[in-house]
Amino acid sequence: MSEYQNRAVELLIATIGEETILDSADRRIRFLRQAIELFQAMGGSAQEASAVVSAAMSTPAPVVSAKLGDLMSELAGIGYAHDIDMIQAAYNTLDQGWQRIAVMETGKTAERARSA
Repeated sequence: MSEYQNRAVELLIATIGEETILDSADRRIRFLRQAIELFQAMGGSAQEASAVVSAAMSTPAPVVSAKLGDLMSELAGIGYAHDIDMIQAAYNTLDQGWQRIAVMETGKTAERARSA
């Protein structure tokens, strides 16, 4: 795995746990939610999303590795169209996740100190 992927998995383990990461049903629901939110952020409507879902689900299930590659290409195109470095955006998200964890840990430490 790449350095980014390793760091992202480390953050996921810290926030939701390894068992949840390995749960395919949970992964696909969380992914679909993020994809729909990106679609919405780009101006997509619920009606468009529904039509796309119907069209996609009417074809045979593809191979995960091939679709993951296709997805990365589409994300690169979206980044290009919106002048966003997708890798930098991904690292920014990792940094924000670790900052949230640090804030929570600081709060827990302060709470323990008050309780002592």
